[in-house]
Amino acid sequence: MKAIILYASTHHGNTKRLAECMAEYIGADLADLTREDAPDTSGYDIIGLASGIYHQSFHEAIRSYVNDTTFAPHQRVFLADTCGTSFRDYTRSMRKLLMEKGVCWAGSFQCTGYDTYGLFGKIGGIAKGHPNEKDLQRSRDFVRRITRE
Repeated sequence: MKAIILYASTHHGNTKRLAECMAEYIGADLADLTREDAPDTSGYDIIGLASGIYHQSFHEAIRSYVNDTTFAPHQRVFLADTCGTSFRDYTRSMRKLLMEKGVCWAGSFQCTGYDTYGLFGKIGGIAKGHPNEKDLQRSRDFVRRITRE
């Protein structure tokens, strides 16, 4: 099983930390789509797409990647995000787009991450200290499950 995690993390490094943890645990390659062009993913069995949440959606670099990519039938894709508040599933629209493209969706993972956007910045931010070790352990458990299937 060959895996890669493509991520976008622009503010506090929450998603970068999450993506690095997951990649290290399963031995996946890693690419920051905000700093480099998307690599050729045709040789990968599992593709992770990780993003901070920006205006209730995945980062534009991740959305563009999904729109511009033709996935192979054997490839499985998982989603991961960090967000200030996790009261809703922010992966829903990306999941829908992937399914419309006929992509085999492997699952999704979401955890809180330190957020100082907008009004949250005026109060010192929310979800301070996240993702924490408990969040990172949950992410390891998640990628272990999906890479065994």
